[in-house]
Amino acid sequence: MRQHHERVATTRAAIDYLMSRTETELAQPVPNCPGWTVRHVAVHVARVCVAWDQMMQYLPSDADARLKAYEVSDGRPEGASMQELAEWAYAAIDRTAGAETECYFSMTGGPGTTAMWAWHAAAEIGVHRLDVEAALGHDHAMTVDESVDAATYVATYFMPAMRRVTGVDPGSLRADLLGAGDSMAGSAEVGSDSPDRVVLSGPAMQVLLALWGRPYSAVEVVEGDAMVLNRWRELPKQAFQFGTKE
Repeated sequence: MRQHHERVATTRAAIDYLMSRTETELAQPVPNCPGWTVRHVAVHVARVCVAWDQMMQYLPSDADARLKAYEVSDGRPEGASMQELAEWAYAAIDRTAGAETECYFSMTGGPGTTAMWAWHAAAEIGVHRLDVEAALGHDHAMTVDESVDAATYVATYFMPAMRRVTGVDPGSLRADLLGAGDSMAGSAEVGSDSPDRVVLSGPAMQVLLALWGRPYSAVEVVEGDAMVLNRWRELPKQAFQFGTKE
């Protein structure tokens, strides 16, 4: 598992990358996010960071925290400059960087900490960086350690949150996360009361993309039913979807 300060640094680097694209690059379509350009991805990241920043200021017991946070995010002006978008994003990451404090965490629907938000940010913004790198033909900067950490986050918090919000339980899933030379770099697992199950194996980054509902390659079903993975991949389309508002 990566350290908190490493996750914060990874997130800052991803924001740096997204917010420093040229005008030509910003106009490029992002195949992983149909209908979006690179600028749309940057706007999305900035706006969700505004919402995260707000949620970190609410107590875990505040049942309206998520709704109020997204109202603030929706109230931000459209057509913001890239500098403004970067400032919105960095403000949230700055809030995660200090001492760990308890706060509302949307992935649990209540109890959480600023450190958990940092882990979430490293995973989600890391995936969006992968989206843009693929769109622009850039080499992926995400390391094996970062991929393992992000995939572990997805199985620990993101996937259970999708299940909680939608009320759909696709089944249990375990993924063996491979590093260089197909060495075992880690594993990610989400349990289930359902008898349906699947066991996957593949490069850590590709497993991360698969679990986040993105195009992927080289991930094999070792045991169980591939439909379990497919059902998990569909859940984000039914919950926590957040557009760009421009």
